[in-house]
Amino acid sequence: MQTNPINYVLALVLGTVLLTACQQDNPISTAVKSPVNENPAVVADTLYYGGPIVTVDDARSSVEAVAVKDGRILATGDLSALEGHAGATTRRVNLDGRTLAPGFIDGHVHVNNLGIQAAGANLLAPPDGGVKTIDDLVEALTAWAESSDVDERMGWIFGMGFDDAVLAERRFPDRDDLDRVSTERPVMIVHISGHFASVNSKGLEIIGYTADTPDPEGGIIRRRAGSSEPNGVLEELAAIPAMIKNLSPKTPEDGEYFMQKGLELAMSFGYTTAQEGRAFAASHNGMAAYADKHGFPIDVVSYIDYSDRSPLASDWYGSEYRKGYRVGGLKITLDGSPQGRTGWRTEPYLLPPDGQGPDYAGYPAIPDDQVVIGLVDEAYQKGWQVLMHANGDAAVDQMIRAIRPAQEKYGPGDRRHTLVHGQYTRLQQLDELAELQIAASLFPMHTFYWGDWHTEIIGEEKAQRISPTRSALERGIRITSHTDAPVALPNLLQVMWATVNRVTRSGKVLGPEERLTPEEALKAVTLWGAWQHFEEDDKGSITPGKRADLVILSDNPLTIEPMRINEIAVMETIKDGETVWQREAP
Repeated sequence: MQTNPINYVLALVLGTVLLTACQQDNPISTAVKSPVNENPAVVADTLYYGGPIVTVDDARSSVEAVAVKDGRILATGDLSALEGHAGATTRRVNLDGRTLAPGFIDGHVHVNNLGIQAAGANLLAPPDGGVKTIDDLVEALTAWAESSDVDERMGWIFGMGFDDAVLAERRFPDRDDLDRVSTERPVMIVHISGHFASVNSKGLEIIGYTADTPDPEGGIIRRRAGSSEPNGVLEELAAIPAMIKNLSPKTPEDGEYFMQKGLELAMSFGYTTAQEGRAFAASHNGMAAYADKHGFPIDVVSYIDYSDRSPLASDWYGSEYRKGYRVGGLKITLDGSPQGRTGWRTEPYLLPPDGQGPDYAGYPAIPDDQVVIGLVDEAYQKGWQVLMHANGDAAVDQMIRAIRPAQEKYGPGDRRHTLVHGQYTRLQQLDELAELQIAASLFPMHTFYWGDWHTEIIGEEKAQRISPTRSALERGIRITSHTDAPVALPNLLQVMWATVNRVTRSGKVLGPEERLTPEEALKAVTLWGAWQHFEEDDKGSITPGKRADLVILSDNPLTIEPMRINEIAVMETIKDGETVWQREAP
């Protein structure tokens, strides 16, 4: 239920009779009798107190209690004052030393794919999984196929998250490796970047890739040495359409199953607003159908892939959520994965991938600038916000070349076009982005997961500048942080940890001058995330009048030792004042 914030201000002014009494504190999320407030207009539904409250509101950063009514923040302040909003029906929540913070908002995540991540075989390396070798990967897939019925729903044995940069063999698993899992059933594994897949021989047969199949534009079918026969490793647009076609649910019931699994995973990590950062028309239709039938328990905003822009003409497009879902704008992907070395650079990679020469510098997803310029011009003309995936500096150059003429033609306005990822962005490019009023959703978790790998493939000096959060802020660029899940787990506390510490797997600090403070890191996944989605007046901080989108944490991310931020657990996720997920007691 949406309520005018002004009503709450008026209610607060009217609540002049403040009743206080000795109250019994109770465990989290239990209700007790409270003194009756004689003015029912200001009786809170819920009163939170008894622990640190991180408002992310600079005007009222220190408060003892939060009162919630009709899904919005009624008041914040001293507990003694807010007792005046307690009535017979008020639920009193004693935080018992735990921390209340705004609900998390990811600047770039693929919520429609989280169900696949949650249901498939976990092929992540430590600390998120246990796959360190190709033998580990084969074992994990085999065990999953024997114990899960999900492959029966999909028709494929599948898993997500393998990382050639971490595997002991330092290579992609190929068809021969995956044939060890099965030769009769198709097997597909998705790279941690989401930009590659490997399939077994049966999988190649089903997809239809043979020695005679040419590489598609914007993709590569890797071949066996000295042969044109596919080796099972697929890059970019040779992989992504096959992933979408073969790992998509086959029935509406299966679609609902995976959607629910994904939403549960997001809520368990404190999400109150999630994003589908690259929605194709079919996936949009599935999410819209789910919203119509069930409603989303949290807000989900989709950005539509440029290949079919028809959802942007539907009644789902706009600033208002309908049953928790809306379309927010356009997504354009300009290159691939930097850790997978398909990110488009102006300089060659120091370690080219298999089959590439020393001048290899990645490649564009859309080679023709005029196509990108046309898409951006259309977005400006129609008022669409654009999220633009660009990792390599050559891709960022292409983004700038497309935006500059449109901005000169139509004016900057309040468009909030956003660079997504920007791992290899040059400092000079940051100056241009600031000039063009382009926001940046960055991925600082790269420093941990692939910081050591980046040092090898682009060199120590350039690796220090990946995910340039501080440099962007210093130039006045509005930034957010993201997980890009299912690239990694949708763990924004892990992102905060990486943003603050920038520690690699080997334990070294990569680019210490690019670190943010814990407060800045929290803002990047709350208030600044709300701003990116044009929702800062309604979300992102614990401020009277805003939605009661909240998360209860085991510890305070602003005061805990910075290297322990990733040890903080989400205890409860609250959307519009209602608990949507709660950690089970041990």
